[in-house]
Amino acid sequence: MRLARQRRNADPHFRGRASARKRLSFGPAEDRRGYERHGAADAGEFAIADFIRIAANPVPAHGEAIDFHGADGGYLRAAIFATPGAQATVVLVSGRSEFIEKYFETISDLQSRGFAVATLDWRGQGLSERLLPVREKGHIRDFGAFRSDLSLFTDEIVRKRLPGPYILLAHSMGGAPVLQMLADGDQRFCCAVLSSPMTRLFDNVAKRIGVRILAEGASRIGLSRYAIAGTREHSMAFEGNVLTSDLTRHARFKDLQSAAPNATIREPTYGWLRAATEAMDDLHKPDRFARLKTPTLILSAEDDHLVRSSDHNRLAGKSPLIERIVIKGALHEIMMERDEIRDRFWKAFDEFVTPKIADGNHSKSELMTQA
Repeated sequence: MRLARQRRNADPHFRGRASARKRLSFGPAEDRRGYERHGAADAGEFAIADFIRIAANPVPAHGEAIDFHGADGGYLRAAIFATPGAQATVVLVSGRSEFIEKYFETISDLQSRGFAVATLDWRGQGLSERLLPVREKGHIRDFGAFRSDLSLFTDEIVRKRLPGPYILLAHSMGGAPVLQMLADGDQRFCCAVLSSPMTRLFDNVAKRIGVRILAEGASRIGLSRYAIAGTREHSMAFEGNVLTSDLTRHARFKDLQSAAPNATIREPTYGWLRAATEAMDDLHKPDRFARLKTPTLILSAEDDHLVRSSDHNRLAGKSPLIERIVIKGALHEIMMERDEIRDRFWKAFDEFVTPKIADGNHSKSELMTQA
């Protein structure tokens, strides 16, 4: 297994590899500048700004692993793929427990369509800084941290290094902070495509209420950093998994997890569940999408056992700018599904995005003419 080295960059948000190992371990809590984070003391041979390489998952062309300071100063890993002659840039954000390398095939598919791509590991997962000493726990206090990091990443890295117009592509958990940003009136992107966005977790109302009470109660009595009892890792065994029906793609991510166990997280904490519940509740407030300016496509998996697909239709009814398509036969991870299902995804993506790019380029030309 080989590691791709980071190219040096003068941007102050980037850090050289020479100090990467040192910064992965931090001192006492009082030296952490007041925010909740912990270094990756067991990071092994992986510094933050490396690609994880396995034979079955080649790095897409022109890939550059980088790291930058998040909104509160923590270190986050990202990657850019500066496709020559790109017509636009896709900002790709993943779901819970995922990391950059899982999306290499999708990134290559986007490059073949003429897009540059930028992506990042959310704080608390992948090779970005973890928020707890036990790396396997998936933890966050507030999804506002995700929104702040994505905004900073877009402004300070993506827009300075890759061409517009800019498109958001988000999966699962990543869809929640993205929808919150867009509902706040964010206009950085010409359009957004959301794959199985996490807007509700269960069909059963009683179960949703129970989860909310559990998360809130556990957090109030000081258990927010404890892993949720009884949760299990969905992705390790193919038989019975609820993520994808494609054996090869399932095995590839399992191999990536085995190659870099320090990039993997397992069970969420009660704090994560509370933050997720608050974010999902926020999306259902009255008139929440009244300020939405960005055309948005929600792609729902027909056979989703993780998020409540029927809720996507409800959200689509909240704004004329939101469209919804159900991808027939898909489990939760549409972009990791069988080829025939992925073809349906790409057809929907292309038909939605192409006219938006033309509109975005037209607007950019008008601004340049006025200048």
